[in-house]
Amino acid sequence: MSSTLIDSVKTIFTEPLLSKFSVLLGEPETNIHKAVHAAIPMVATDILHNAYLQEGTARIGSLARQAATSDFFGHLHELTTGTGGLVAGSVLLNKGTEFAKSLLSARTDSVINEIGRYSGISSPSASFIVGIVSFASLDAIGRHIANSNVDGNGLAVWIKTQKDSILQATPAGLQVKTALGILGKNRQASGGTRASILY
Repeated sequence: MSSTLIDSVKTIFTEPLLSKFSVLLGEPETNIHKAVHAAIPMVATDILHNAYLQEGTARIGSLARQAATSDFFGHLHELTTGTGGLVAGSVLLNKGTEFAKSLLSARTDSVINEIGRYSGISSPSASFIVGIVSFASLDAIGRHIANSNVDGNGLAVWIKTQKDSILQATPAGLQVKTALGILGKNRQASGGTRASILY
């Protein structure tokens, strides 16, 4: 994979693919571009924060392994721009929704709303974008795990090294902290403990 998680995910979303999304979702291509390039660092930030909790890293590892065996690129290739737009029952849409909810949990709706607000696309379109970016990000991590044969500690260390590239990829005006529930220097973890964060 590329040198960073951000680069690995960004390389997936080529201009022709973003154009296809624009047709499928009925949204301006410039707005789709904004949505994808906002969702990538948003999702990566959530993954980064999970890496500071043992249970969070374990969950990321489990989801990443699932994603890596779910044929992301195969489903992506099968997307068509035929009449009727995006088929609600498509495997990619369903898988993306599933991975986004598993990753973001209670933060899913606020992330979708923020991506929609920032990019100017509808909530259903933002939901699709957040889902497909979550799927892509977890797939990239799953491939890193398989190629590097890292354990839980090694995965946490590697994710933490992504901080600078995530910060650099985050566009101005994107309300990451608000959407992810990051308050001050801590975020409430699911188990009631406070998760140490980097920003």
